[in-house]
Amino acid sequence: MAASSDPILILSIDGGGARGVIPVNVLYQIEQEAGVDIRGTFDFFAGVSTGALIAAYCAMGEGSVEVLARTSYSSDNMSRIFDKSVWDWILGRIQNQPKYDGINKRQYLEEVLGKVRINDIVDKQLMVIAYDFINRELITFKNRRGHDASYNPTLAEICDAATAAPTLYPPVPTTDIYSRWLIDGAVAINDPSVCAISEALAMGYTIDQIWMMSLGTGRPVHDMSQQQQDAIGNASRDWGIVGWLSNGLLDHMLSASSAVSAHQCQQLLGDRYLRVDGALPRALMKLDETTPGYVRNLRVHADLWYEANLDQIRVLLGKFQARKNNAATVQGQPGKGEAKISQLTIHDG
Repeated sequence: MAASSDPILILSIDGGGARGVIPVNVLYQIEQEAGVDIRGTFDFFAGVSTGALIAAYCAMGEGSVEVLARTSYSSDNMSRIFDKSVWDWILGRIQNQPKYDGINKRQYLEEVLGKVRINDIVDKQLMVIAYDFINRELITFKNRRGHDASYNPTLAEICDAATAAPTLYPPVPTTDIYSRWLIDGAVAINDPSVCAISEALAMGYTIDQIWMMSLGTGRPVHDMSQQQQDAIGNASRDWGIVGWLSNGLLDHMLSASSAVSAHQCQQLLGDRYLRVDGALPRALMKLDETTPGYVRNLRVHADLWYEANLDQIRVLLGKFQARKNNAATVQGQPGKGEAKISQLTIHDG
């Protein structure tokens, strides 16, 4: 249960495949340029799909955000995960098996996350979302809470399941006695923010104690003429499963659920909520593109999003720290945590 007046600061990260380059590099900029210790500042990390990896990595606290952003999310490393064969290039998702076998993905996750198990994390909250497609259940892995984490799986296993996007990767079985077959939680909700708020409430926090920064992975820029939109709309009348899959059905599902979650969080938290997201050229909306030029362009957009949102980030984190210091003073602990965001200016507005 939460202390009577302690606030909680949540970092929530969307799914988006290779576009995870953007949120992880926004975090890198916040840490390097704004002087914010990401792990020291946030209390609760929540993630879906690629966001699950970033959240788990931050929560375990055994590596730097710089290494995750510049090395783990490099073109070379991501190309290992999305290991295309000649037939993959030709057929894309229009084939009768997953586009990738997932072997390199699991190996990569084990390299990044090591042998750390979810309940090894004792000083932060972590929530990773997956989906049991057989029983049609949302699965929330949580340290110290939740039956699906009671068997204490490794973070690599959890993130392997949470990133098993249909058509791209095969489902992942859990190692519990009662095994579940899991896929990417983004099929249920691509922005875990609402789920994180619900979990904080279940932990005993009140809604006015909850603060959040939510990181998106982009939405397509509105760059089509009405004529172009009408052409696609008319063509879509004849799409079946192959047509929808070849025209980004999974991408549409991700964008739609993120938009709904962001709206709900804004309504619930008001100015205690900040969504860092932005428009991307349609060429940068691919989930599994990993060429050096593509990754470089995503990093450019991460820099742009950081600059565009820096003032709001400072306001949110500054006000949260002031609230936390006030709560500590009320509880007889003056100055508690005051060094965490020392370089941020607290704004009144």
